[in-house]
Amino acid sequence: MPTGIYIAGLGQSTTKESVEKYAARYIKELEYSTSGINYYTKVEKIYYNDDQSSLAVRIFQQPKEQPKSEKDTLLYSFYDFEYNELLSQKFQNKNLLFKNIALLLLVVRKFPRIIYSLFKKTSYTKGGQTFYMFLIFLIMSIAVLLILPSILSLLYPIKCDGIKSFCNINNILSTFTIISNYTLPITSLLIIFIPESTTLLTKLAAEFTTIDNYIQYGEQSQIIQGNFDALVEYIVENEENPTIHLHTYSFGSIIALDALFPIGTEPCNNILNNIKLLITVGAPYEFIDNYYPNFYSERTDKMSEKIEWINVYSTMDAFASNFRKDNKVGEAKYGIMGKKEVPINLNYEIARREKYNLFSFLTLKHITMHKSYWDDSKSGQSCTRLIFNKMKELKYWNLNL
Repeated sequence: MPTGIYIAGLGQSTTKESVEKYAARYIKELEYSTSGINYYTKVEKIYYNDDQSSLAVRIFQQPKEQPKSEKDTLLYSFYDFEYNELLSQKFQNKNLLFKNIALLLLVVRKFPRIIYSLFKKTSYTKGGQTFYMFLIFLIMSIAVLLILPSILSLLYPIKCDGIKSFCNINNILSTFTIISNYTLPITSLLIIFIPESTTLLTKLAAEFTTIDNYIQYGEQSQIIQGNFDALVEYIVENEENPTIHLHTYSFGSIIALDALFPIGTEPCNNILNNIKLLITVGAPYEFIDNYYPNFYSERTDKMSEKIEWINVYSTMDAFASNFRKDNKVGEAKYGIMGKKEVPINLNYEIARREKYNLFSFLTLKHITMHKSYWDDSKSGQSCTRLIFNKMKELKYWNLNL
């Protein structure tokens, strides 16, 4: 029985996306592809660990004008894998000062690599937009930190007559207060003119810090991968002859790649024997490979010849990977570690492709496009049609038509 594991992007599971919406998009494509058949879902909450749960969404089909029955055909099952809380729980419990210091240290540590990507000709073609994003993060974190002297000045009044020396506390606090008077307006201008910046930038900042901890230090990676193994085991034991497909979006694809191609160990037997398909949407593989060049080294590649891989990307998306050495539409040229698991590329655009220009740079257009693969509504058009048609072509849907 075909069974999908839905792994959302970081933060997606707790906002507007869910496995139920994801399954509903496939029901819509099924309805457009067939006639005389109704499709519906049954949702069940299951526990695959003592403290970890998953929503199981099962898609059934039945002849039209007939009531639902226990004899209706089970067509496909989706399970969601929620890793968001596990990944970000340590960071989210910290106060604003800690978060901004962490963000500042991250940007400072990565700045040499950011400059290298901007001016050195490499296979990574989206360094300009990410440079601008990191620059804003730098200004944001500094601006927040420079608020502190202003707060201290309320408790310890300062007579400021300009920056004359740094010999005493008065002059030091005065200096930071003057600097903050300039950085805060700059930050305010950025927030005013960047669309949805009040949520976009703060979420991106938090997500990049947690992602950095995961990639750089392996923080929470063992518990996340252990829970993923447990969910796969539950599916193998409770579904009839399951053929498992991984449906992943954004950072969810990195979680999936870690499970399929682990560092210094082998995937468990349930993964080796049952996972047959990987679907990645807006996968930030090239972004991570560029800024963390050793992350994908020393990977076990036993899954190389065992899975097929469908990759959906947009050339307008600053984070999406097309697994080429250019930002053009076409077939993938390489996969993870450059080995045999080269993905089947599917290009999806909701806007006319245009040249990279100053306006798109300043408005973060190529970053906001990262969430354009589907609308918040489950009834809108999305990249699901491309995936569904390719899955049918590859015989991953058992449609009794």
